[in-house]
Amino acid sequence: MLSVLIPSYNDEKNLPMALASALKVKSVSEIIVVDDNSSDNTQKLIKDLSSQSSKIKYFKNKKNIGSGMSFIKAFKKSNNSFVVMLNSDDFFIPQAIDELFDYLIKNDLDVAYGRMAIRKESDIYKFNHVGYKTYSYIGNRDEFKDLLIFDMYMPSFGTIIKKKSINSFYNEKYYKNLQKSYGGYFKAHDYDLFINLAKQKKKFGFLNKTVCVWCPKEKSQSGLSYFQSGEASYESAFLFNRYFKNEKFDNLSLNLIYKRIDEKLKHKSTKNFFKDKFSYHYDIFVKNINELKT
Repeated sequence: MLSVLIPSYNDEKNLPMALASALKVKSVSEIIVVDDNSSDNTQKLIKDLSSQSSKIKYFKNKKNIGSGMSFIKAFKKSNNSFVVMLNSDDFFIPQAIDELFDYLIKNDLDVAYGRMAIRKESDIYKFNHVGYKTYSYIGNRDEFKDLLIFDMYMPSFGTIIKKKSINSFYNEKYYKNLQKSYGGYFKAHDYDLFINLAKQKKKFGFLNKTVCVWCPKEKSQSGLSYFQSGEASYESAFLFNRYFKNEKFDNLSLNLIYKRIDEKLKHKSTKNFFKDKFSYHYDIFVKNINELKT
């Protein structure tokens, strides 16, 4: 069976939709909500909802530790062999998640992901990420290189992971070391995890079906401010620097990776024109790219 892991912070408004979508997934036997020390009525909301379903389990952090560490806490609390993350302000397409889970089981995958749709105001639209294929596939793609070229095309809340594949290393120590290496709070913990699993050559599969809906907000972790601050570029540069060693990249791939990360930097606000705390990751990235070119 499947465990849904939901980190949440002051999101009582959107959390009911996320929970409702997870409860409708037949494969789900537990939903673990880690409240990151919210100051709103999240705790009362969960108490009321959990009285209607024993699948919902609630844990509240004594202090705010961020979504990455809250996700790992939920992961450690899970009791099933398969997990999927769900942001508290997004939601599943229940039948499609069940199909994705069956797809993973049938093909003995470590990681299975589907497509994501996007919600704008009251409507839902197709989201065609440049990294998506037009067909389902099993293990016949260089996910490591493509994740670096195309960015995060695997929706974190539309990706099911075999717990055994990450259980040996994915813990508080791992994330603390990740933040220490970055030099501060690191947001793209899901992107890091998928690149890590691809580097390990785990078995990935893609189901060409929309399985979840993203509800973006300007102030969300991956919102506009993430790009204007330069963090989107710096974190991507850091991940390349972290994982590129012992890999052979052709010049075309290197140019595509450089173009993507450089394009992100162009979104940086003029208010933040001068180099800041994390910009050195980009400088190291450019140096690495140039050294790898033949």
